[in-house]
Amino acid sequence: MGVNIALVAGTPHPSLRGVVLRYEGLTSHGGKPVVFRELPCTYVPIIIDLEDGWTVAHREHVGAAPLRLRSFVAGVTDGPVLVGHAGSARCLQVDLTALGARRILGVPMGELANRTVPIEDVLGALGDGLVQRIGEAAGWRERFAIVDAALTARLRAAPAVDAGVAWSLGRIQSSGGAVAIGELATDLGWSHRRFIARYRDSVGLPPKRVSRIVRFEHVSARLRSGADLAVAAAECGYFDQAHLAREVRELAGITPTELRAGAVNSVQDSLVGSA
Repeated sequence: MGVNIALVAGTPHPSLRGVVLRYEGLTSHGGKPVVFRELPCTYVPIIIDLEDGWTVAHREHVGAAPLRLRSFVAGVTDGPVLVGHAGSARCLQVDLTALGARRILGVPMGELANRTVPIEDVLGALGDGLVQRIGEAAGWRERFAIVDAALTARLRAAPAVDAGVAWSLGRIQSSGGAVAIGELATDLGWSHRRFIARYRDSVGLPPKRVSRIVRFEHVSARLRSGADLAVAAAECGYFDQAHLAREVRELAGITPTELRAGAVNSVQDSLVGSA
């Protein structure tokens, strides 16, 4: 029997623009145990599990047992994360922007950087209730509506984003990670220490590391679109192919050729439906 996979996309309410990137529903049955590689990214996923749970392994779990989790939240990471299931999976994934996560989750994002934790550790009773209500829902459209309502209500009481971090992060993202971090700090009138502290609170990692991840996201997209390695390296600001190879190996744990051949970051790479 082959593996049956269904992927459904939901559209967040317009009031959540800039906070929620997407909703995705996954159902997979009939297969053998699967482990796939999540690559570094600047968004924060929330997984609401509707089946038998997941295994999650960060770099610290190499040679040791992975985490075993049901519903969870994963902070911004600067390394690969191996996520697996036993052959049957069903979940709803909510991808938050980094600054949106700071508002929705209500915790310093440095507490979640390079970590994956149970949803109740961050959202408490709200997380438990959300998992229960989504599990009882009749279908994906209703599940997405439940998430919409919960996040919209949460956002009403959420603090505003750090304006300096928002401005500088926008510059980092629009430049593909090429803007000089020191210049951003100077423009803001912030010391190096203050700049790092603000980013650890709002995003989770220091600004230079965030910039590296943004550049990696850009080169990943170019490679997966079939770009030549040398061309992708030049376009995305790497000194040469050797520099690109070192960065991809450090951040993703694979080679640029392997990245181009089909490493995927999350289910949005192969959506087949919408709700």
